[in-house]
Amino acid sequence: MPYQTKPYPEWSWSLSRDQMFHTCKRQYFYHYYASHGGWLLSAPPEAQTAYRLKKLTNLYLVLGDAVHTAAQKLITLRERNGAYPTKEQIITYIRGALNTAYQDSKKKAEWWGYPKQYTMLHEMYYEGQLPHERVEAVGNRIAVCAEHLLTSESWREIRDADNLTILEVEKLNDFIVNDKKIYVKLDALYRRDDGTYVIADWKTGRIAEKNEEQLRLYALYLHEYYGVPLTHIEVRTEYLLDGFCMRSVLTEDDMDIIRHKISTSVQSMESYLDDTYYNRPLPLERFAGAGEAKICEMCNFRQICTEKQ
Repeated sequence: MPYQTKPYPEWSWSLSRDQMFHTCKRQYFYHYYASHGGWLLSAPPEAQTAYRLKKLTNLYLVLGDAVHTAAQKLITLRERNGAYPTKEQIITYIRGALNTAYQDSKKKAEWWGYPKQYTMLHEMYYEGQLPHERVEAVGNRIAVCAEHLLTSESWREIRDADNLTILEVEKLNDFIVNDKKIYVKLDALYRRDDGTYVIADWKTGRIAEKNEEQLRLYALYLHEYYGVPLTHIEVRTEYLLDGFCMRSVLTEDDMDIIRHKISTSVQSMESYLDDTYYNRPLPLERFAGAGEAKICEMCNFRQICTEKQ
């Protein structure tokens, strides 16, 4: 029997989904609904196109992914008692990831046929080249992020502490809040011998207020999924570009804030559904575009959006 997929995707909530929903409803529709099933050869051309556009990435995202992979490899080596790479080796790895993405992006036909096996940069797909200023900006971040990863408080503690248990590394997980599935993916979660659970989150960008919501969500996940008291949870945001570690110990008020955030966000998203049981969306026309040229310029779905600026 040939593989078949459900007509509509499974409902779930994540912070990234919420951010896209509030950024542009039309982008949200293309990403979560129009692209569904587009990986199938039997899918309509519109779904196949939306799915491939959904897979577009950009230089900043590739940099972030490479740094996170480097951190994951460091922790794996720690668990295996392996030799750790030098800063220069990490720099070489990150540059290699960026170069591979660039080379892949020259193979548009191959990527279109096998979008999971190739990387396509947004800059290359729409502009046909990499903007010089963006290449320079990303290039300037590589050595800084590599150095600060190795000197970050969280990595040094993971590396040096004897009685420390690694619980999660880059693991996509979910838990339930108000009967809704919530997805999270922690960069690293470990338990110290004093009973403290530490969530480490490495950032390759600037300090942003939206990261506070992520901290609350991670703490709520640990509190609900593992049953850890909030007084035993420490959340660290390692800003690698600035070499700064922000520590947070969250409270019940913080948990109430994120629970309320999830509840109101889910209600807003469900108001755009024709059927909440099947997660069937309203027609495309009900999902208005952002109407801002800056947002449209960076959107993956410029090619098919009729409301782009």
